[in-house]
This record gives sequence, C-alpha cells and structure tokens, in this order.
Amino acid sequence: MITDFLYEADGPIALAVARACDRNVPVLATLSAPIPPPEDLLGLIQHTAISETRRFFWERPAEGFVIAGLGAVASFSAQGDGRFNEIAQGCDRVLASAVTDGRSQSIGAPFFVGGFAFSADAGEAEPWRGFPCALMVLPRLLIIRHDQEATLTINRLVPPGASCAEIVEQLRFDLQQLQQALACPRVEPPGDGLSIRYETSSTPPVPQWKRAVAATVEDITQRRLEKLVLARSCTVEANRRLDCSRILRHLRAAYPCCVLFWMATPHGDFLGATPEPLVRLRGQHVTTAAIAGSTAPGLSQADACALAQALKRSDKDRLEHAIVVQAIAETLTPLCDGLAVAPEPQLLRLDNVQHLMTPIAGRLRNPHHILDLVARLHPSPAVAGHPREVALRLLPEREALDRGWYAGPIGWMDARHEGEFAVAIRSALVRGAKALLYAGAGIVAGSDPEAELMETRLKLQPLLSALLEP
Repeated sequence: MITDFLYEADGPIALAVARACDRNVPVLATLSAPIPPPEDLLGLIQHTAISETRRFFWERPAEGFVIAGLGAVASFSAQGDGRFNEIAQGCDRVLASAVTDGRSQSIGAPFFVGGFAFSADAGEAEPWRGFPCALMVLPRLLIIRHDQEATLTINRLVPPGASCAEIVEQLRFDLQQLQQALACPRVEPPGDGLSIRYETSSTPPVPQWKRAVAATVEDITQRRLEKLVLARSCTVEANRRLDCSRILRHLRAAYPCCVLFWMATPHGDFLGATPEPLVRLRGQHVTTAAIAGSTAPGLSQADACALAQALKRSDKDRLEHAIVVQAIAETLTPLCDGLAVAPEPQLLRLDNVQHLMTPIAGRLRNPHHILDLVARLHPSPAVAGHPREVALRLLPEREALDRGWYAGPIGWMDARHEGEFAVAIRSALVRGAKALLYAGAGIVAGSDPEAELMETRLKLQPLLSALLEP
C-alpha cells in the first residue's frame, strides 16, 4: 500500500511542526518512498482528484523518464528581467527551513516544476490567463519514474500551530486518493466522432506574415541583423472538449525522441512535444544542443535521405544553424572547463520534419543554479534571432502575436539546484474545445516567404495530427 510509508512519517512531521512553531512561519515537510511504477501516469494525473487545480507532466519516452506532479502546496511567480533569479530565491527560502527525510535527500527532493513566458514582460492577457511571466510550482504529490523504478514524493507546508496528527491525516487522505486512482484507472473514452475545424483564424494573417518575412530578409540584406525567428499561430476548434492526455499519447507514440510536456492550470492547458533542449544540469555537468535548419521528412526512405543531404549542403540552413551554435558556445564557454561542440551538425529525424542538430556539453568551472543557466541561454537564436537585443525589439511589431509560454523555458528543478528545461515549441494552448497552435521559422539571408510558410505548416503537423486522430 502506498500509505504504508506514513508509519515512518511521524518523526519528520513532528520536527516540521516544532520548527514552524519556533520560527512562526510555515515549514515544508517532504517525504519520499519507492512505489511500484504506475503504468499510466498520464491517466493518473488527468483524473486524480488531487490534481484538479494543477497538473504537470514531463516525459522523455526514449529514456523511460517521467515526472508527474499533482496539485500544489506553493507556487512562485515573478516578472521582468530578474524573474529567473526571483524564482530561484523564492524556492530557496522555502528550502531553507524544510524538513526532508533520508530518501528525499538522496534523490534531491523536493522538486519544483513549471515554466516561463517567452518575453520578460509578458502579462496574463487573454488567451494566456493563468500562465504568468514566470511560474514554478511545488506539487502536493510528485512521482518520478525511470524505467521500472518509481519514487513518490509528498510535500506539505506545515503552518505554525498545526498538530502532527493533523498533518499526517492530511497526507493519508491525499495518498488514499492516489491509491484509489491507481487501483481503479479510468478508461479513456474513444475519440470517435471528434471533428476539427482547422485554422479558423491565423495570427498574424498569412499575407501579413509573409510580408513580415520579406521585410526581415531586407533587414538582413542591409546588415541590420543576422536572423529573426517569426512565429505564427492558428486556431483549431473541435466539436467537444479536447482531451489533453489523449493528445499526449499520440505525440508520445509519434515522437519518442522529443520531450513531452503538459502544464495544466484552472484556466487552461499548455502542452507539446519539443525536440529542442534548453539546458540539462547534473552536478556540474551541463548539456544542451543547437537545433536549427529544417526540411521535409520525405515520402520514402530514399526521398528522406536526399532531402537530408540537401539540408546538410544548404548554405541558408547551415548559416541559420551556425548562428545558434555560436551563440550557445559563447554563453557557456566562459563558465566551463572545456566545452565539447560537435564539429559537424547531425541529423535529427522526426516524423514530420528533419533538423540539423549539434550536441554541446561541458563541465562547469563553478557551481551554478539551473535557473542561472536558463536565464543566460534564453532566448537562443533558435527561437528569437541574432543579435538578441535587435531581434527582441523587432518581434512584437513583426509578429503581432502574444507568444505567451510558446518558445519559453519549461521544465523542473530539484533542491540541489539541478534539473532540466526545454524550449516549449511544437506546442499548443488548449482551452476547452479550442486550441491555439504555434510554430515559427528562422529567417536568414536567402529565406523565401512561401518556403518559410511551408516550414511553419510542417512544424504544426505533430499537434494537428494528434488532435485529429481518434
């Protein structure tokens, strides 16, 4: 039984109760234990009562790694250029007085999950209500599964004056809810009868977006900038409420090499399958990858190989890719004792598109918080442009679009300040029966407006396919 490890909870809970009383502040109590690996974490977080207000899902299918967060005992938000540091400090204040058991300490618990808007001054205007400029959440329950091993972490903020018995009983209730959901998984209803109206509106309208591409090519010709990534969104409407877990199951099957993510709030859901890492930090080992330059997947194996070779020989795509590699290397090199950058880009083949990809790895000279690295690397030229400052000034005018969390960092971090964030592309904002899908294209010298429009349509295909499949 999942509730069994509460027999060992009295000591840590009693310590948290005493500490909260002594300091007259709420104190975090974190307990962890191994559990049998749940087969369907997507279904679990979709239907468990605990997750009614907040849900978080992160999966690397190819690595057998999943994080699922249910509910929230605390959340941290911030705005402006200092948002990453403010979030880090807010989380550290909670950790400073936290009580954690031995298992939690060994795995780095507690874990914080969430994401950031693309822009430092993003608000919460529609359609992005519920998705502030920066938001990291401390879940009530969090499950980590890696292959055939799983760990459950429970968190509780213990207020001054609380009793140990009261807190244990609250934990018992949460765990019984989880146990019930595991024992009686809800059967996912079939998608039969689902109908979709695609691209009921596009922002900006296609003619306007193509004019923006042409204007950007002219800016590049005049050496006002080297690259600008122009995004566009389209609206998809269904005849009934969209099932986010069903969408993610289709994305998992089609794109196992991508990171699946899902941030659910009371106001809507943000989800996707992104091929683009931002940064991963383990100890002082940092890894990322530059992904830029795209072509079609091909209609056959021979066609795919021909397109891939053409991509590797394309001056336009090699230039776009090199700009991203150089920017990442310039950011990380001063922080590392040696940075390994692959000399030639590899091919990343997905069902809908092929990309140029260059893996990058290094060892940090000094310890860094994962959010410090996120702040330095976001936004990369892969989703903004180069030079960064010029690109960020131009984007609001050229796109006429509120990106919200599209192309922002999304991920998780632990009490050791380690973790992983990805770039939230190939993503959609789901509100009931409506979804806003986002995609962008990197504009460099030689870009053609019609070709760039087709690239955005290629990138929209993963989510469109997932929405349309029963």
